[in-house]
Amino acid sequence: MVKKATAVFTLLAFMLFSVSCFKVYKVKQESVEGQPAGALAGAEITAVQTKAGKTFEFPKGHRAFIKNDLIVGEAQEISPIDPADIKTEKRDDRGKIMEVTTKDGKIHRVVNAGEGKEGMVTVGTVPVSIPLSEVELIWLRSVDQGKTFLYNGLVVGGVVLVAAIISAAVFFHALNKTLSHAESCPFIYSFDGKQYVFDAEPYGTAICQALKRTEWASLDHLRETGGHYKVRIANELDETQNTDELKLVVVDHPEGVKVVPDALGGFHTFSKLVTPDKAVDQTGRDIRPLVAANDRSFWLSQVDGKDPAKSQDLRDELTLEFPKPAGARQAKLLANAWTTHWGSAVARKFLELPGRSLPGLYAEMNRRGPFYGIYTNWARNEELFLLRIWVETRDGWKVKGVLNGGGPFISKDKAYVLDISDVEGLTLKIRLRPPVNFWMFNELAVDYSDDITVRSSEIAAAAAVDRTGRDVRAKIVADDDDYLTAPARGDWAEAVFPAPARVAGLDRSVFVKATGYYDIHLDATGEPQLAALFKLLSEPGSATRFALVEYQKRVAGLQAKEAKR
Repeated sequence: MVKKATAVFTLLAFMLFSVSCFKVYKVKQESVEGQPAGALAGAEITAVQTKAGKTFEFPKGHRAFIKNDLIVGEAQEISPIDPADIKTEKRDDRGKIMEVTTKDGKIHRVVNAGEGKEGMVTVGTVPVSIPLSEVELIWLRSVDQGKTFLYNGLVVGGVVLVAAIISAAVFFHALNKTLSHAESCPFIYSFDGKQYVFDAEPYGTAICQALKRTEWASLDHLRETGGHYKVRIANELDETQNTDELKLVVVDHPEGVKVVPDALGGFHTFSKLVTPDKAVDQTGRDIRPLVAANDRSFWLSQVDGKDPAKSQDLRDELTLEFPKPAGARQAKLLANAWTTHWGSAVARKFLELPGRSLPGLYAEMNRRGPFYGIYTNWARNEELFLLRIWVETRDGWKVKGVLNGGGPFISKDKAYVLDISDVEGLTLKIRLRPPVNFWMFNELAVDYSDDITVRSSEIAAAAAVDRTGRDVRAKIVADDDDYLTAPARGDWAEAVFPAPARVAGLDRSVFVKATGYYDIHLDATGEPQLAALFKLLSEPGSATRFALVEYQKRVAGLQAKEAKR
C-alpha cells in the first residue's frame, strides 16, 4: 500500500541543506499513515492548497490527517443552501442547527447558520478527501513554549507553510516527525501582550560584511504594553549574526490606509488597491486566484517535467494586466513575494564549490575587490534573489524596478514605485520572469493614488539586554559597525522601546528597522571546484540549471529510498 501511495514531499529533507536561513535538527522518521495531524511534528494541518489553486481550510478542533494517499479532514465551508435541497437537519437541545444533509448526500457540519438571499447560509465544515497527488502546499500550525515556532516551513499570518509537491511519485510512508526547531536568521519576535510571536526575518542573503544591509519590515503582532514595545531578536541557526542597528519605526496614518515600506525605508500608502484583471503564466494558465489577494493561495513553479537541458525550462513567465486610469504616470506595486525554501537550501551547495578558497573570496568581497563586482553582477543577472519588474511601454518591455526576495519563512509586503509615464492606453502590463523553483508570490496589486501624509517616528531602544543580562543597548542604537554579535544558536537579546503617544483618529503600524549581516559556520576545507564555480558565475542560467539538477537528484533519491520500504 505504501509503495502505491502518491504523496507530498515535505521540504524538510531539503532544509538540511539550507544556508541563509534554515536548518533542522534531531530528525526522527515515523509512519504517519492514519495518524491525526497533531502527530506531524507536534503540529496540525490547518490548510491545503491544490495544484488547481483551490484552498481548503481546516478550522481549529477539526482534525485533518494522512490516510494512504489522501488528506482526510473536515474543511471549512461557507455556502448557501436552498431549503428545497435539504434532506435532513440535526439540532441541539436549544434548537440550533448542528448538521445539515442535502439531497446529494453531502453532510454540512454547521458552526453558524443564517438567512441570505439564496436561502440558508451556513458556516461550517464538510468532510473532504484530497488526493496527495493533487496537493501543492500544506500549512501546519505549531506553538512551542508560548511562541509561534517553525518546524519546516514558511509563516503566513502566524501559520507555518510547510510542504510543497515536487512529484506525484514521491511517496509519503514516513514524515520527519520530531525535531527541535526549524530555524532561520535572524528571527524577530514581537511581544503581543501575552507571548513572543515570530514576526519578521530581516537582512536575508547578507552572508558577509560586504553585503550588510538594512531592511524594514512590519511587526503585525506587536502590541503596546505599559507604554512600551518589546522585541526579541534571536539567533536560531549555526552561524554568527551581527546586528548593527535595531530600531522601530512607528507610523500613524488614517484608518483604512495600508502603509508599506520600500527597500530604502520610504513609506508608501495604499488606499485604492487594484487587483489584476488578468494574470497568466507562460502556458496561458490563469494564475489570478493565486496572486490577487494576501491569503493562503500562492503561485510557485510547477517543477514536474522541467528539463534542465532546455533553456526554456529554466524560467517561468508571469504576465499581469491591471486597469490603468487615463494619464496615470506612476504606479505603486505592492508585492508579497519571497524566496522558496529550495532557493535558500541550494545556496549552501553554491557555497560549497569554492571549498577552502571561500574565506579568501569572503575577504575579497569585504574589501570590495574584483570578486565583489563579479558576485553582485551575477546576483543581478541570475535573479535568484532579486527579480526584475518588466513593464510594457510604447517602446516595448522595459525594466522599471527590482523585487527583493524575502523569507524563506515569512513574507512581508514591500512597495515598488514604477514610472509608467511611457505606458499608453488603459492597461498596465507587468511581467516577471522568475528562475524556476526560486520564487513564490502571494499578492501582486497596484495603487495609482498619491501617497497620503503620515506621521512617522524612528524610535531607539530605551533598554536592551542579551540572554546573560548584559546591557547591549549601545550596540544597536546606530549603524556604526559596533555590532551586537550572536555567535551561537540560542543567543538572543530583548529590546524595549518607548511607545509614542497615540493620535486620536489615526491608526498605527509599527515596523522594525534592522541592519546587519551573518557569517554561516561552514566547513570550508574541501578542494575548490573551480571549473564548476566559474561556470556557475559566468554562464547565464547555469545557477538555475545547477539547482534544478540538484532538486531532481534529491527527489530521485527519496523515491528510491521509499521504494525499498
